[in-house]
Amino acid sequence: MRIVISGTVGVGKSTVSELLFKELQKTNYLNLLKEETVKSIYLDYYYKNPQEWAFISQLDFLLGRFKQWLLDEKRREQFLDRNKNYITIYDRHFLDDYVFAELHTIKENISNMNSITYQAIYKELIDKMNFLEARPNYFFLLTANFDEIIKRFKNRNRSVEKSVDLNYWKDLYHNYYQRPMIQNHFKRNVENFIIIDTLNKSPEQVKDEILSHIKIQ
Repeated sequence: MRIVISGTVGVGKSTVSELLFKELQKTNYLNLLKEETVKSIYLDYYYKNPQEWAFISQLDFLLGRFKQWLLDEKRREQFLDRNKNYITIYDRHFLDDYVFAELHTIKENISNMNSITYQAIYKELIDKMNFLEARPNYFFLLTANFDEIIKRFKNRNRSVEKSVDLNYWKDLYHNYYQRPMIQNHFKRNVENFIIIDTLNKSPEQVKDEILSHIKIQ
């Protein structure tokens, strides 16, 4: 089984992913794939000067997440050969990269030519996933209102995020939750697409709501 926890920066993906991992770990073989972009050498440049660094950064983020996915699929094969149940939890999937690349294309941080190149690479990776019949079984899009999102990521006190213009976070929020083409993209490439409103809910409550949707064999 493949479970994706998705949503804009600050919505609580990582916290919920960790809680879900601890809960399911009790009775299953699990792998938690954490957010890869925090390890990228391009992350600081990406936030400070997106016009110069958006294209190369987005490629690096995409290929990093895809490499995570590929290594996990190889590990999955070993467990299935032994008839073991194997669950992967993604704190963002490479499907999410589409949201960020689209945003930078709209804001003209990525040129039309580079956008075409990016989309061609992205399509190849999606085709690989579908060819291997390895699409996510559950894709949970976590939401909250924008003011709550800003409050949450300010509380985690990451200096690189604090330097980013507020309009970037507004545009990213809009891309995730108010553009039908984005959510339709998710729906086309997953088995079950589920939106969970996290407003006025603790991470534990969100975790329990996710568990109520999951059917483990």
